Amino acid sequence: MAKDMKFPFDLDISSLDTGSITNILNDIEQLLPLMESEGDLSRLLSVKAFFEKELKVASRLH
Repeated sequence: MAKDMKFPFDLDISSLDTGSITNILNDIEQLLPLMESEGDLSRLLSVKAFFEKELKVASRLH
């Protein structure tokens, strides 16, 4: 079984503010219906969950 990763790739999002993360989530929402394979959909949903969790972080800069 593949190693369970916290996120699909190494990414530093410390400089993103809530507006930027919201824009990313909106883009992901638009892409979800276009996913053709279950694997692609699963990966995109994990990215979405990651950004949703980050959006909840109270210390985001505006």
